[in-house]
Amino acid sequence: MKIVLVDDDPDLLEILYLALEQDGHNVTTSPAGAPIVPLLKSDPPDVLITDLMMAELTGLELCEMIKESARMSGMKVILMSARTDDLWKTKAKECGAAGFIDKPIDPITFAADVDQIVANAT
Repeated sequence: MKIVLVDDDPDLLEILYLALEQDGHNVTTSPAGAPIVPLLKSDPPDVLITDLMMAELTGLELCEMIKESARMSGMKVILMSARTDDLWKTKAKECGAAGFIDKPIDPITFAADVDQIVANAT
């Protein structure tokens, strides 16, 4: 799968990138939501995995933008966050996210978790 991964924690971004690459995915990363928007619009990936809380453009805002765009309508969105209470999971579902991954993330199971969320969303 072609995946775009967005998180403002550079260490976590690198770990998750490696986990997805080792699982055979084509991964592009960004430390913020706003800079990746042109790529999402011009060459939509299969999956966008994004942190819920970021400066400039949050994961929820990215999710809403994708939901409203016909060109990006086939893209699956997975939100990640340490804010794991039901309120945030409900907001993720309302914006059209295919899934939610709790932080801290286990890099050993991360790629399999992503694959399962995508498979269940299809």
